[in-house]
Amino acid sequence: MACADDIVLLAPTPAAMRQMLEICDEYANEYSIVCNGNKSKCLISEPKKRSQLVCTLHRDMRLFAIGDKEVEFVDIIVHFGHVLRSDMAIVVI
Repeated sequence: MACADDIVLLAPTPAAMRQMLEICDEYANEYSIVCNGNKSKCLISEPKKRSQLVCTLHRDMRLFAIGDKEVEFVDIIVHFGHVLRSDMAIVVI
């Protein structure tokens, strides 16, 4: 999902997210674009029924980084009026 200079990356695993962030960094370096890691956030969504797989993924939650900045983990993100929550609850604003 993207709009203007905002982009949302969706990944099934932490390793996949790290790979996508590396691609973003390489693209930024090649085209002299600055990615603001201070404004970047990471939200992990979990199914209502936690599984062993989800618990395993949390153990692999080493830091993510973009533009040499650590990405902050959050439980709620508002993106263009859409509220995304880690517990996948529906929020009406």
